[in-house]
Amino acid sequence: MALYFIHSRRWRENHDAAIKAFLGRAGTTLEAFLPDLESHELMFSLGKHFEDGPLIPSLVADAYRYFARLARDFGKPTQVWLFGRYPTYSFYKFDQRAVMALYSNTSAKKELPAFEITMDSILGKFLAADMEDLKKECRKRAPLDLETVIGNATP
Repeated sequence: MALYFIHSRRWRENHDAAIKAFLGRAGTTLEAFLPDLESHELMFSLGKHFEDGPLIPSLVADAYRYFARLARDFGKPTQVWLFGRYPTYSFYKFDQRAVMALYSNTSAKKELPAFEITMDSILGKFLAADMEDLKKECRKRAPLDLETVIGNATP
């Protein structure tokens, strides 16, 4: 499983039991891509773009702690990737399928499209290439080091 989002608090809450059941099975992996709290420019941009803008840093910190707890309890993820670029979409990848959810270019609240794709499709190939590029650009952190990132980012 590979997850790339800003914080996805509701998604994590709604799927917590399924995520833990997945991680409890042998042979599973989890990759998490989250915003870099130490990127002040990114946090500022995210804060201006979303309705829950002022809460974004604390919601991202909550996501850091969630993945750190999963790592402690299940040994996965072994690392978390922290991105510093403004995201244009989120993704939730499961084996040979993924869901891609677009972000709006405005701060106006609206329903946003999401697409279920297969990894052998043109969008799936794009996503696979993007994930490899993300790993080159993102900061890699051990989940237990995320509390330090939170502390460094706190003003």
